[in-house]
Amino acid sequence: MASVGVGVLFLIMIVSLLVLAARVLFALAAYNDACAKANSDALMWGLLTGFLGLIPGIIYLCIRNSSRNYIVCPNCGFRHYFYDAVCPRCGAPNQPQQNRNPLAGEQARRAKLFLTIAVALTGVAILAVIVCVVFVVSISSFGGNAFYY
Repeated sequence: MASVGVGVLFLIMIVSLLVLAARVLFALAAYNDACAKANSDALMWGLLTGFLGLIPGIIYLCIRNSSRNYIVCPNCGFRHYFYDAVCPRCGAPNQPQQNRNPLAGEQARRAKLFLTIAVALTGVAILAVIVCVVFVVSISSFGGNAFYY
């Protein structure tokens, strides 16, 4: 029975490492995606997702495209859609977007890769927990012991 305990402890350690690796990969995915979107708070989103889990990641996904469709008129400061030919307030012609990120494609590809690996690791961790529970229940029923709560 002691060997079962050691095996379960080993499986718990493996699952904990998988969950930790998944959190780091989710944080890297959020950071790289925010960098690709030219978000000035990319480091903040990466750290929040890494330390606090998926809730900040979900919030980031909800707001990540919220400011991409707007530009600020250099003449009057009015915020309007980037596809407007002229500023609705002052009539100044729309300036082409500048300060584009030349690494945006590579950062977006890395973000997708990190996210895919993190989701796969989370699935493996969930599968390992299910296997552990089934194993412990089968060992206890085989030995005649029952769990009482």
